[in-house]
Amino acid sequence: MTEANGFEHLTLAEQVAQLFMVGYEGLTPNPITHRFLERGVGGLIFFRDNFDALPQQTPQAVADLTEKLQASVPAHLPHMLMGIDQEGGQVERLPHTLFPTALSPRAVALAPAAEPLAQSMYQSIAQHLRALGLNLNFFPTLDVNLQAENPIIGVRSFGDDPETVWRFADIALRAFAAEKLIAVGKHFPGHGNGTVDSHLDLPTLHFSEVELQPFQQAIEAGVPVMLVAHGYYPALQTTEAERQLPSSASPAVIQGLLRERCGFQGVIITDDMCMGAITKHRNPVEAALASLKAGVDILLYKQSTEAEWAVYEAVLAAFESGVLPLSQLQDSLHRIARLKAHYLAEVRTSPITLTPTDCAQQARNWAEQGISLLAGSADALPLPLEAPLLLVHPERTGMGNYAFDVPTSPSLEYYLEKAGFNHLEGLTYPAKQAFEAQALCDGLTTSAPETVLFVSFNPLIYTSQANLYTLLKARFPQARFILASAGTPYDLQALAAPEAHLSLCTYRPANMQALANLLANGFSTKATPDALQPAKPLPAKPL
Repeated sequence: MTEANGFEHLTLAEQVAQLFMVGYEGLTPNPITHRFLERGVGGLIFFRDNFDALPQQTPQAVADLTEKLQASVPAHLPHMLMGIDQEGGQVERLPHTLFPTALSPRAVALAPAAEPLAQSMYQSIAQHLRALGLNLNFFPTLDVNLQAENPIIGVRSFGDDPETVWRFADIALRAFAAEKLIAVGKHFPGHGNGTVDSHLDLPTLHFSEVELQPFQQAIEAGVPVMLVAHGYYPALQTTEAERQLPSSASPAVIQGLLRERCGFQGVIITDDMCMGAITKHRNPVEAALASLKAGVDILLYKQSTEAEWAVYEAVLAAFESGVLPLSQLQDSLHRIARLKAHYLAEVRTSPITLTPTDCAQQARNWAEQGISLLAGSADALPLPLEAPLLLVHPERTGMGNYAFDVPTSPSLEYYLEKAGFNHLEGLTYPAKQAFEAQALCDGLTTSAPETVLFVSFNPLIYTSQANLYTLLKARFPQARFILASAGTPYDLQALAAPEAHLSLCTYRPANMQALANLLANGFSTKATPDALQPAKPLPAKPL
């Protein structure tokens, strides 16, 4: 090993462990996780169940957990990357009781005061994550959402044009850099045009210069880590050998495009290697070796079981035998060491001051700023509190990540009643399943609602919602319809024009409460952006 990488005192087994970032289920790391920790694993990734399992549901308990885990690594080994997907909105791993619920990227970009809101929110997120002992966030999403029916990106993207995506990604990058939080750009080289969820299977994706643009701009601005998608890009992967590989193991994508053409010199990490895009098509060892051979620096796994340990041992054996060259290991370690030296030199010093009340208040402030009027008239609000109101909304238990909030928060119906709506009937539908719309309508008891509030969730993908909306329009022709998009803002492509089309793009408790208050009080009650802190500029070149 060369002395330049900073890890020359480590054994080969410990050096190879730096190439892994793993997770575990629940509160307590399992025996395999402990093996990784004892070997000096490069990092840990956290998910919602890690925090739901905490016996003390406080921010301090999160900070204590991360501190304890860092301390479990032998003292001579490097500090771990402590990573999380805290994008805002649809993808948030920290519960709303422990961390302020942020807006989804699309909600931020659509907000009336979008840029100051973004700067304030992303600085706050970075400060709070660092205070909790988390030093890496898998964000910003640099994908351009070119496909309205995209099942994996959607509101996780800032928009459907590269200029919008970069404008807000740049704000997030600068805010993170100012707080020494590692930003991870994703999902290179662009996952915004797909119709297959790579969590389930390998998507075939169209490569375009439009989608590449925000990634190139982020690289030029100094993004320190880039996450490579699991996809197949026919325009890039043109040889017979390449056609057998996912993009996360493609030399054409990783070396030819990301390193050589785009000039990225930072750390490259795979998307989760436990996703169906990989596990349905390759065995774990072959997949890992192929990704490393193609030039990936860190392999990401959401779990740490015997299967992941077997991958680690196979990678170690490949470096010992020369199947993978030691020079490549040296190059990856150099990049990882440089990243850690810059971002992990400072330990957490900020006091934990967040309380559940603070979290709720901050989340409500952002949520109020994040509701946008996309079509119709603002004069449609407020709604009369005494008039009959029919609420049609998705059942949160079937809404993926939003289902985590159900045990700790009431429904939208509760928030509407609390806001003063006294004549309310609620109708829920399965959010992500096909259902018989007529059967749901037949169960209604209301005969003449003055207003129908229809909360949609990606009806272009889950098309039964359009059938339900059409039936309700026919049944209550005298009613005015208010449409609130809890998912993507493209719903008017599937649903007939309402009197007002509100965009939430986020369906956390704070957003439901903000919607209820807006319906009761109108747009004049919307909060103004927080006072802003000037962000430090990003370094001119990658670290």
